[in-house]
Amino acid sequence: MDALLQILVLVAFLAGGYLAFRLRLTPGPRVTDVVIKVVLWALLFVMGFRLGNSRELASRIGELGLLAASVAVFTLAGTVGAIRLAYALFDLARGRARASQAVQSVRPAAPGWEHFRGPTILLAVVLSGLAAGALAPELAGLDYGAVTAWVLNALLFMIGIQFGQSGVNLGAAFARADTVLVPVATALGSLAGGLATAAVFGLAAGKGLALAAGFGWYSLSGVLISDMGDPALGSAAFLANMIRESLALILIPVLAASKRPYTAIGAGGATAMDVTLPLIEQCAGPDSVPVSFASGATLSLLVPVLVPLFYRLG
Repeated sequence: MDALLQILVLVAFLAGGYLAFRLRLTPGPRVTDVVIKVVLWALLFVMGFRLGNSRELASRIGELGLLAASVAVFTLAGTVGAIRLAYALFDLARGRARASQAVQSVRPAAPGWEHFRGPTILLAVVLSGLAAGALAPELAGLDYGAVTAWVLNALLFMIGIQFGQSGVNLGAAFARADTVLVPVATALGSLAGGLATAAVFGLAAGKGLALAAGFGWYSLSGVLISDMGDPALGSAAFLANMIRESLALILIPVLAASKRPYTAIGAGGATAMDVTLPLIEQCAGPDSVPVSFASGATLSLLVPVLVPLFYRLG
């Protein structure tokens, strides 16, 4: 129920921005783009600060960091591989060697410094926040969730405006094959990564699947597993999904510039509807917004179902 309510709130802010554009109550495209970039950097700084400022998180990293990092890497690799395979099969089914260019209208960026400038800037912002958080006294009473939630809401409102300014047809965007292909491949690839992690660390298959089924939603998956009586594995799930989100923020600009740009959406997992959506929109273009939101929303709805299911099977 919480996942559904969260999705409805995010939809409301996206729709509000689009409605504001339709009512001609918005600034021009250049101003919108600058505002989105500045607020996105602020969001990434806060996320980095939160990581660096959490002494509890630092202790968990020492205890369960290797398992968590492995889950994050394996699920991301599985996701990227599954999406590439899904589009290859789609190409064959359509009988078109380059069908992905017709289905995905984003334009890969040219190689060179421009290819890496975006990830470098974003990484620098996150690392500066991390350093600031580590040096500052622990702010245990600060509600980071509330701060980031409102920043996200503002970002989604601006993205709704930018989507309207792009001229993309809303109905046609949601009707594309991508809106099914991306979340299904992301889920399957992530779960395959969970099985690989279980095999490497000698875990039961169900436990590995439960770790992977968070799809990047660290604030829920870890709590679900901990509440079922396994706080150690819950901590690993929390860390794994937080690391996945952090890696996604670094990789999204690179993946969006590849021949399969919607692998960037898959990298975001469940966060493709909120935290990573602004970056996906900036790197893959406004027409990626419906696919990204639909993918993130679908995966978010699956998390509270799959995590307990797989854990009990394990």
